[in-house]
Amino acid sequence: MSARQQTAVPPLARTPRGLAARLARLLEENGTLVMVVAAFGIVMLVALRHALVVDGWLALASGREIAKHGLPSHDMLTVWAHGRRWVDQQWLAQLLFYWLWRAGGFKLVLLVHAALATGALAMAAALARRVGGTARAATWICLPVIVAYYPEAAVMRPQSFAYPLFVAVLWLLVTDARSPSRRIFLTFPLLVLWANLHGSVLLGAGLVSLAGVVELVGSLRSEPRRLSRRALAVATGAWLCLLVSPYAAHLPAYYEKVLFGGDFSHFVTEWAPTTLTAATAPVYLLVLAGMWLLGRAGGKVSAFEKLALLATGVLAFQALRNTAWLGLTALVVLPVLVDSVRPVVDEPRRLNRLLATAVVAGAFVAAGGVAAKAQSWFIGGFPPSAAHAAAAAAGSDGKVLAMSPYADWLLWSNPELAGRVAFDARFELLTRSQLGTLGAFEARAGNWISTARGYRVFVLDRRTDSKLRSALVHARIARLLLVDRDVVVLLRAG
Repeated sequence: MSARQQTAVPPLARTPRGLAARLARLLEENGTLVMVVAAFGIVMLVALRHALVVDGWLALASGREIAKHGLPSHDMLTVWAHGRRWVDQQWLAQLLFYWLWRAGGFKLVLLVHAALATGALAMAAALARRVGGTARAATWICLPVIVAYYPEAAVMRPQSFAYPLFVAVLWLLVTDARSPSRRIFLTFPLLVLWANLHGSVLLGAGLVSLAGVVELVGSLRSEPRRLSRRALAVATGAWLCLLVSPYAAHLPAYYEKVLFGGDFSHFVTEWAPTTLTAATAPVYLLVLAGMWLLGRAGGKVSAFEKLALLATGVLAFQALRNTAWLGLTALVVLPVLVDSVRPVVDEPRRLNRLLATAVVAGAFVAAGGVAAKAQSWFIGGFPPSAAHAAAAAAGSDGKVLAMSPYADWLLWSNPELAGRVAFDARFELLTRSQLGTLGAFEARAGNWISTARGYRVFVLDRRTDSKLRSALVHARIARLLLVDRDVVVLLRAG
């Protein structure tokens, strides 16, 4: 055989038989981990019926505004924030979701969301194996991780795009901490993309900058009089990436208000601190176990990994919506530490392969089953009849006071209501006084009745707003018009 003929023969690994052998070996070596990740994917698919809520409707409605009118600069959708500057930091994610909706409706939007969240978990598991953790250790860590990760990952919103970007940035930083290379600068384009998708890019930039600071401190220890230009570029360049946005001039003030100037925890439970409950126990377990493992075998991981785990742990306690980042970080960092404090045990390879194959096949079957569902299955909690009834009752000029989670759903379902809905999920556009007024109205405190003046239609949640509904009817402010599933529509009395 000639040299040319020899090079024309594909390597064994690239033939169908070779690929099958590699896949079988992958399943044998990582069977339990593959099973857990695939099972998580099945749960995500089954739960898609409840994945489209407040932030998702806001993303779709905002994406449509961008597609039709260009990037917004001032709010024209609500009464309370009308004319106020709107820094739509996550404009690209909103536009992408809207394009997905145009291409395949709610079904495609939610399937992509499930793929993003599940893919990020799979990436974190793969990174855990890449840095030396065994499949068994990664599996044990993955179990509490998915409990901490799921509540946030299950909700379709712009943050869905951030999960794989977070793991990609973490991948570059963790591998660079172990073997420095110029690939760390690939975090910059990832941050630029992230900066136009979701505000969690602040965490990404913080981790990249942290990696630069760690390297800078290390270089000063070895050569006290010499600064590492590479480390300095990484530490400072990460923050500059945040400003590569159409809203660059207004982003610092936006981030400052979202992080420090808002009072969202009173109205959005995800912004509240993480207290110990049965649902959040895995978060506490990951943090406490992580601290214990670092104390026992901290030398097995880099200084950056230790600080990243500590930072995401602090953020997880600060707000419920940050628990997802802790989960993904813990899945990367902790498995190798678990292996250091317990003996490595051989796994039953053939059984792993069979079970993993069965669960992965089940995930594909579940994906096919969900893809075959009608579009209405994905918006079961938001009946179109209620949205149309509210719009019809409002007429051509009536205003609507809709409590969360229905304002953005109404704006999406009935674009003609733009400018006539009291407020929506963009609480960062409201003043502290308006947030206080909203709180008083929800609690029926103070002069809450005056807040209802000027509104023809009220849209409430049957479960969470039952007392408010009774108060409005008892005070003869409004009368019941329609109850459809969990949506209650009231019409002003008289």
